[in-house]
Amino acid sequence: MKGKIIILILVLTVSNLIAQENEYPYPSLSPKGNISQIVGNTIVGIEYERPSVRKRQIFGELVPWNKVWRTGAGSSTKISFNKDIKVGGQNIEAGKYSLFTIPNPTEWIIIINKDTTLYGSYDYDYKKDIARFVTIPVESNRFYETLNFDIEILPNNAKIYISWANVQVSFDIETTTDFEIEKLIEDELLTEKNKDSDIYAGAAEYLFFQGDNLMDAITLANIAIELNEDNVWARSLKIKIYEKMKLFSKALSEIENYAKYAQSRKWEDEIEKKNTFEFLEKEHLRISSLKE
Repeated sequence: MKGKIIILILVLTVSNLIAQENEYPYPSLSPKGNISQIVGNTIVGIEYERPSVRKRQIFGELVPWNKVWRTGAGSSTKISFNKDIKVGGQNIEAGKYSLFTIPNPTEWIIIINKDTTLYGSYDYDYKKDIARFVTIPVESNRFYETLNFDIEILPNNAKIYISWANVQVSFDIETTTDFEIEKLIEDELLTEKNKDSDIYAGAAEYLFFQGDNLMDAITLANIAIELNEDNVWARSLKIKIYEKMKLFSKALSEIENYAKYAQSRKWEDEIEKKNTFEFLEKEHLRISSLKE
């Protein structure tokens, strides 16, 4: 009987605790936050707990100068990459890491550490660091009541911003995107090993937006059309590329070639046909005005 009473008390106690947890009416003072962003060919993720200023002096007091900081509240902040990257110019393998900082009025140290199990930075071990580098703090244009991480996308790369109160620091992330695409172009496309027309058109568009190797972009667009004459993506790209190169006569010739192709092909949708010819006519007028 005594054993049954003890079990009953335990059950009621656990039930009461669960009820309190479910009904607890007060929000966390440092709510969990996360941000995930596709950057080129890489997924970058950040998990952190977000403390607020709440009328306190942050840097130099709540967050001491020259001490390792968890860069958040509660558990240490985590940063993850699903592919190998560079952070602050240093090579980092794909994986999840802790992100610590050492704030200072004139420079901060950014630390990437292998130990993701830490609460705060109490058992931080510098021997587990895989990257350390300096970044310069600036006064932010706005006041951040709550600690904020942001990922700004640069073409195929990114810049991470850490902002709190009136202080902001940032650091760069470099992905392997450009290297991988350039290798694909050199090894498989310019050698014509690949037989997928859209892969060639995609590569031509990549070079077009990069503004590099525009002659290669034309070559790739030509191969795309040779593989599939119905690849209107590649046909439109050739017009844009020649215009970007300021070869307006060549751009006009490509419009005429596109019009000949459009005239000869079989159209299942008359509206699409009409829209195509209207587009080509407008492009011809527009580029003709550039040539003058």
